[in-house]
Amino acid sequence: MTFWLRTVSQRRPRAVWFALGTGIICCLAITIFVLAPVLSLIGTGLAFIPFIQLPVAQIAFATIGGYALVLGLLALTGLSRNGAWSWILTIVATISCLTTSIYPLFAVAFAAVDNAGDAIPWIVDWITRTRDGIH
Repeated sequence: MTFWLRTVSQRRPRAVWFALGTGIICCLAITIFVLAPVLSLIGTGLAFIPFIQLPVAQIAFATIGGYALVLGLLALTGLSRNGAWSWILTIVATISCLTTSIYPLFAVAFAAVDNAGDAIPWIVDWITRTRDGIH
């Protein structure tokens, strides 16, 4: 077993291992410092579901799919034998991780904007009914 690990590590240049390590650290940092706060912010807004229909299934599907892509790219980074390709794959994985982590914000914002157009007539109608009921 150690012979196999030694021969595999000797065939790959150091640039591949540095690219893989950098990609893993960057993606973990993005997950901890971007995705976790975004999901917790969205989680606190779940109380407003009667007013704003949050696309929870879309967010879950996009996040799982995006992170599967990131893991695949990082796996390709580790399997590559060319340092330049490893760095390119690491950069693409990091950008994909950042895009996937920010997507829930845009999904919620677009859902809120769509529902805000429906909410304004409802509020005006509610005020009108209340005013007519008083007089």
